[in-house]
Amino acid sequence: MNKLLILCEGSNEKKIIEILLRHDKLKFTEDDLIGLVPYHARQLNAPVIVPALNMYHGVFDVFRIGDKQNDQLKITRQMKTRIGRVEKYCTKPELEVLLIINEGLYPQFIKSGKSKPKEFAKKYVVYQKRRYDNATEFYESYYGDRAEVLVNNLREYKRLKKHDSDELFLADLIKDQ
Repeated sequence: MNKLLILCEGSNEKKIIEILLRHDKLKFTEDDLIGLVPYHARQLNAPVIVPALNMYHGVFDVFRIGDKQNDQLKITRQMKTRIGRVEKYCTKPELEVLLIINEGLYPQFIKSGKSKPKEFAKKYVVYQKRRYDNATEFYESYYGDRAEVLVNNLREYKRLKKHDSDELFLADLIKDQ
């Protein structure tokens, strides 16, 4: 298997991947990752990634994780020979859907019509007396010690949602139990 470069659109997506890694729920480990970590970045030329890529000279795969995947990954001519595959793991419409699913609010969310998941979660999701506020720390407190709950939410999300043919689900990264 090639080394992996994990590009997360936002800090919340990065936190979800970190929780799954920490609890050994993914098909890969930190040792499989370039720089041993997932990155909060959308492109290969992001300042946080460049040093890691300069230190690693082999072929690697790129996994892009986020809810907006319509921008193209910019790959330089030199980089093309180093990249094996590029895969998109989508969390459409937004990552907050996982919280909504776990709280049993998905039917209510669907009935609400045009509510965005982020706004719906801010209104209805409360954990340990804290209302959802889009902070990365909320995901850590909500899922940090409950990785199995996160895994179940990811699998349920995959069951409920449809993606474009070139988009995979985070549940596809979960290792088989």
